[in-house]
Amino acid sequence: MLVTNFAKRYSWALLFAAAIAATTTSTAQDKPQAEQKSGEGSIAYWVTQLASDHYLRRETAAQKLAQAGPSAIPDLIQVMQTGDLEVVERASNVITEIAVSGSPQEDGGAWDKLNELKSGTVGRVASRAQTAVDEIRKHRSVQARTELNSAGVFVGIDEFVIQARSQPSLIVQIDEKWNGDVEALQWLKWLDGIPNARVKGPAIEGTVLAQITKVPDLKSLAIVDGTVDDEVLQPLLEMNPLNDLEFRYVRLNDEQAEKIATMPVRVSMNLMGTGLSAEKVESMRASAPGLAIDHRQGGFLGVTCQDSFDICEISSVIAKSAAEDAGLIRGDVVLKLDDTVVTRFKDLQDAINQHIPGDTVKVTFQRAEITKVVDLQLRRFED
Repeated sequence: MLVTNFAKRYSWALLFAAAIAATTTSTAQDKPQAEQKSGEGSIAYWVTQLASDHYLRRETAAQKLAQAGPSAIPDLIQVMQTGDLEVVERASNVITEIAVSGSPQEDGGAWDKLNELKSGTVGRVASRAQTAVDEIRKHRSVQARTELNSAGVFVGIDEFVIQARSQPSLIVQIDEKWNGDVEALQWLKWLDGIPNARVKGPAIEGTVLAQITKVPDLKSLAIVDGTVDDEVLQPLLEMNPLNDLEFRYVRLNDEQAEKIATMPVRVSMNLMGTGLSAEKVESMRASAPGLAIDHRQGGFLGVTCQDSFDICEISSVIAKSAAEDAGLIRGDVVLKLDDTVVTRFKDLQDAINQHIPGDTVKVTFQRAEITKVVDLQLRRFED
C-alpha cells in the first residue's frame, strides 16, 4: 500500500515537472523573437546605444547597425528625427555607410528617406540629411563610372559633334562596344558632371535612351547611325529638357518628324542625313517656334572657313575627308560649288547641305591668284 501511494506521488511529480519543462521550453523558444524586435542585441537596442555615455559602446552600436544593413534603415531614420545632435550625426553616418555598401536598388530606402528629411525638416536634421545625400551621390558617381566601364560604356573626354562642329568634351557614349547589360545602365542616373551623350548604331534602343536621358547634367544628346521606332522615341518625349538634340544618319519618316518637333529641346534640333524633305522640316519649324532646327542632307566636304570675311578662305581641312583627298589645303579660297557662288562659309555650308553622301560636286577655288576646279565625291560625316 505504501509502495502504491509512493508510486502515485512520484508519477504526479514527473507529470508536474514535465509540464514545467514544456512551459519553460515554450517560453525559451518565444523569447528570441521578442528580443529580435526590442531585446538586447536587436536593431532597436543598438539604436538606443548610439546615445550611450561610453565611447566603445557607441562604436559597437554603429558597427552592429552597419552590419544589419538595409533592415536597420527605418530605425535609423526615426532616431535622426528624435535623437539629440550627436545621435543624429552618428545615425546619418551609419545610414551613409549602409547606402554605399551595396547597389542603389538595395539601400533599404536610405536615399529616398534622406531626401525626404532634407526637404521636410529644418536645422540639424536637414543639414545632416543633406550631407549624407551629398556623400552618397559622390560615392555612387565614382562607382557609376566603374560599373559602366565594365559594361562597355565609354565615359571620358572625346570629340563631341553637334551641327558638324567638333570639340573635345566630357561625354558618355553607348555603341557596339556595350555588352547589352541593361541593368548596368541604371548607373547612368548617378553619372554627375557629364553634359554630353552619344548613342550609336545597335545601341539605339528604347531601353538605352530611357536610361541615358536620366544622366543628371545632360545638356546635349546625339543619336547617330541607326534606326528608330516609336519605342525608341518615347523616352525622348518624356525626358527632362535638353539644350541640343541631334539625329545624324538616322532615317526618319514624316510621322516621326512630327513627334520630334514636340520633344523638350530648348536651343537646337539638328537633323543630318535623316531623309526628311525641306518641306517637312519647314513644317517642324512652324510647329516649334523659337527652336533652331538645322537640316542637312548628310553630304560632307571636310573644311572650315573663317566666317568674319566676305570670302570663304579655308582655315582647316579635316583629315581623311573628301576635301583632303581632292587636294584642298588651308588658304584656298572657295569661289563656287557647282553653280552656286560662294562668298562666305555659310554659302558653302548651305550648298553642301543639299547633297547626300556619294554625290559628286564641282568645287571652284583660288590658290595664289590661280583659279582651279576639282571634282570630288562627298562623304558621310564621321566622329
